[in-house]
Amino acid sequence: MLEESPEARVDRLVLEYAQALPAGRPLDLRLSLRDDLVIESLSLVSLTLQLGDELGVNVMDSGIELGGLKTLGDLVSMARTLSSQKNQPTTHRSTRP
Repeated sequence: MLEESPEARVDRLVLEYAQALPAGRPLDLRLSLRDDLVIESLSLVSLTLQLGDELGVNVMDSGIELGGLKTLGDLVSMARTLSSQKNQPTTHRSTRP
């Protein structure tokens, strides 16, 4: 089975969380999460946490500012960032001077 791309994950989750959907597909990246797709703030938090879980990344530890997510394109960009963070090796810092 092929792994789902970050874009496909976002599309699937947006279809699940959105209360309003435009007829055309693929969805336009300029769509407003709040105004066009009617995804409320708490739903957006839930969506991003679920996205992080699916990508194997803790969204809260990633440093991404959820308040900056305004459009579908912002959400796709965040998914790409999370996906790339997952693939980066972690570095361990020494606590000694």
